[in-house]
Amino acid sequence: MTFGDEKIKDFLGKVASPSPTPGGGTAAAFAGSLASALAEMVCNLTIGKEKYRDVEDEMVHEAKKCMEYRKKLMMLMDEDALAFNKVMEAFRIPKEEEGRGEAIQKAYKEAASVPLETAEVCLEVMKSARKIAEKGNKNSITDAGSSVMLANAAFHSAIFNVRINLSGIKDKEFVEQTREKIAAMEEEIERIMKEAMHIVEECL
Repeated sequence: MTFGDEKIKDFLGKVASPSPTPGGGTAAAFAGSLASALAEMVCNLTIGKEKYRDVEDEMVHEAKKCMEYRKKLMMLMDEDALAFNKVMEAFRIPKEEEGRGEAIQKAYKEAASVPLETAEVCLEVMKSARKIAEKGNKNSITDAGSSVMLANAAFHSAIFNVRINLSGIKDKEFVEQTREKIAAMEEEIERIMKEAMHIVEECL
């Protein structure tokens, strides 16, 4: 059973347990999926309303995108836990066994790449949520704002998990390229966040 198929109380119980998984990376993907679901909801509360007829096609398009983001992030909830478990498995290989170091490095790269993908999707959710806040049903502006805030939290939580895994990677080129990508994404999401919050605050 995937995390997405579990009852919320069961999933939260697993997060709270002494087991290291599901942990922060899975929680980040979960928060991102909530953000995308809220953005999708605002679209659906806009579609079909006469007042918003001029933006209906755009809202239909955004709703479809958010649905795909939601599905992808639910998959990443599981992928993050699996990637962490692979790191643990690699460290359990006997130190004298050939290939242990290579296995650890491979596992670390995967463990960094999964939350990086989560962050990338959350950035896309943020872009959609900003547009939806601007053009969607103003009666649901706080839902759009909540989507923005959740996407932002999910993004930064995912980035924490990328960085902790980068610290164990010896491939300097991989680390540098990933850090550069993170920096560019952080700059972009900060800008979009400010724009989105201005839109929301203007409606309150």
